Amino acid sequence: MNQHPDLADLALFAGRDLPFWKQWQVSRHVSNCPACSAEVASFRNLASQPIADEMIPSITWEPLASEMRANIRLGLEASEAIAAYRRPSPAEERWLNWRAAVLVASLMAVLSTGWWFAVSVKKLQQPVAIATQPTVVEATDSGVEISDGNLTLELRTPASRASFVSVTTRGAAETRYTDAETGQITVNHVYLDD
Repeated sequence: MNQHPDLADLALFAGRDLPFWKQWQVSRHVSNCPACSAEVASFRNLASQPIADEMIPSITWEPLASEMRANIRLGLEASEAIAAYRRPSPAEERWLNWRAAVLVASLMAVLSTGWWFAVSVKKLQQPVAIATQPTVVEATDSGVEISDGNLTLELRTPASRASFVSVTTRGAAETRYTDAETGQITVNHVYLDD
């Protein structure tokens, strides 16, 4: 140490109350510095002298001791009450651990599902095929179809059913037929969405 330790460190060194590393540093300095060595010696001398009775006023220790015991008991009871309040029972701890595991598993399921949907949406947003010919919606003998020249989607009407077909100039085609057994009407409507 290039500088002298302060008086507090020298007093603590004299009483051997410094942490190990600091004690070692001050010891090295005191062994090479006569002024600090004399300070340490005076602190040790002062500590070894008995305390004179006139320095301490007469104190009745019994009331202070009973008050200290009461405060210590109160502090211990308060800490036990706080510990009992905050500490769950072993059954509750197992329940809390189980709930935490379910929460983490649910969170992982939600995150992985969200990630999967995000990846799927990106795949769906990429064009599958680029149409080189105009898209055509038309009614055929077997139903309604939409075609872009490469791919064709056809909604067929059962051959045994009488159907009604309508086509508009805005690119939509529709077929309707009635099921003879149930009387239900089925409608196939195909249209272009720009």
